[in-house]
This record gives sequence, C-alpha cells and structure tokens, in this order.
Amino acid sequence: MLKTALIILFAILFFLSITALLLYRRQVRGLSEQLKDLEPGSNQRLTCSVRDRNILSLCRLVNTYIDSQQKLVLQAREAEEELKYTIASVSHDIRTPLTGASGYMQMAEKTEDPDKRKEYCRIVRGRLKDLEQLLDQLFLYTKLTSQEISLQMEPVSLFPLVCEVLTGFYGKFQEQNREPSLDFQEEAIQIQGDSSQLKRVLGNLVSNSLSYGLGPLFIVQKGNTLTFSNKVKDPESIDPDQMFVRFYRGDPSRNASKSSHAGLGLSIARELTQAMGGKIEARLHEDILEIVLTFQGASR
Repeated sequence: MLKTALIILFAILFFLSITALLLYRRQVRGLSEQLKDLEPGSNQRLTCSVRDRNILSLCRLVNTYIDSQQKLVLQAREAEEELKYTIASVSHDIRTPLTGASGYMQMAEKTEDPDKRKEYCRIVRGRLKDLEQLLDQLFLYTKLTSQEISLQMEPVSLFPLVCEVLTGFYGKFQEQNREPSLDFQEEAIQIQGDSSQLKRVLGNLVSNSLSYGLGPLFIVQKGNTLTFSNKVKDPESIDPDQMFVRFYRGDPSRNASKSSHAGLGLSIARELTQAMGGKIEARLHEDILEIVLTFQGASR
C-alpha cells in the first residue's frame, strides 16, 4: 500500500515537473519570439506573465537595455537633424557673401570707370571680410562646444575695455547715424575674466545691436552687471528665451548681407560668458531689447 502511494506521489511530482518545464519553455520561447520582433527605435517592451523570479529579472534587464538603446537612437536622430540644420544654415551664410563678391567682381571686370571699379573692389573686400569673420565664429564655436578653449582669468578693468570695443565700431555707428551711450556707476570697477574673450563677448553684443537694433545703444553698468539695450525692428518676432540658441534668427528681415555671424554671435557670447563664470540673459520690454551680462567680481 505504501509502495503504491509512493509511486502515485512520484508520478504526480513528475507530471507537475514536466508541466512546469513545458510552461517554462513556452515562456522562454515567447520571450525569444518577442525579441525577434523588436525593431530598433520602437516603443516595444517585453511582456512576461510567468512568476519565475529569474525570468522576471531577465525581462526587466532586457527592457532596461531596450530603453537605453531607444534613447541612443533618439539622440542619434536628433543629432542628425541638428547636423542637417547646421549644414543648411552654414551653407546659406557662406554662399551669401560669396555670391555677392562674385557679382561685384564681374561688375568690376566689365566697367571701364576706375572709380566704379575701385568701389566694387571695396565691396568685394567687405564681403570676403564677412566670410572670414563667419569662419572665425564657426571655428571658435566648435572649440567652445568641445571645451578646447583655454581662458586666462585675471582682474579686468571693464570701462576701458568697453570703450576700446566701441572704438572699433566707430565707423559702423557713423554709417547708421547712431551712437552708443555709456552710463557707468563705477569707472574703476574690475571684473574677473579673460580680457581677449571679454572683448569678443562685448563686440558680439555691439554687432548684434548694429545689425538688428534701432536708435542709440545704451550700455549701463551697475555693480557686476552690464546691460545693453536698444529698440528693435520687429519685437513680435523675437523670443528672448531662444536668442542664444545657435543659428537663431528672430527677425525675418535678417540676412547675411547685414550680419556675418550666422546666428552664432549671441551663442558664442553665452558660451564664453558662462565659461568665465558669468551669465547672460535677454529681456524684451515692448520694443526695447535688453541683454544683461553678469560678471564675477575681481578678488581684492
């Protein structure tokens, strides 16, 4: 009797073991089929109804891996779109001065008037200068984003630095019948920064005002902040939160014949300012655009 009971018990246990094994194999086969059907970049996940800890743990690990791969695919797609946009923007800004220079070169070759030929050559030099500045900005931006630029941080007198930068734009202010207005609370103030890169930041802000602003350019210093403000041509098209984004063009009338910065000037200003421990922000009050620089104070 006992022997019969043991045989029956063994048979039941064997049957249960075989059943569990078959269910286990079915689950593994199901997971295998799901893995085969997964497509790169899809939102598919493995589903598992078995209660086995090992299988559940495997499902979680695989789903975690799928999530990480989907993030990589998404990042790759975004990088590809950004690259396409960058190439299109740069191509446009390179082509514009080259097209202009080519046109004036042809006119210079055809004219017999020496004064006109001289004027055409002057314009060609200007277009080539625009192209040179554009390539310089692109090279600098690449170095900044790859963190390949080194800064020589030191105390810098802000007032003479601003005056030096403005002097370099004297001719352009005259051409537009505009003028800068300086208001410094402390002409002796010093900030912490790299003088050559500070000049580039200030120069980009002045150039931006000359390209897209109207009327006087007001530059006001209070403590460690320096505010650039002027009227703008099309305030409704400007998004202050996007102004420092690479290749941002808020004003639809903007074109490379008026600017050589390819939408990089303000981006470079932001990157350099942040690299020197400062910050930069834009504000729009009706038709008045303010760009506020905040610097690190020089250690005393």
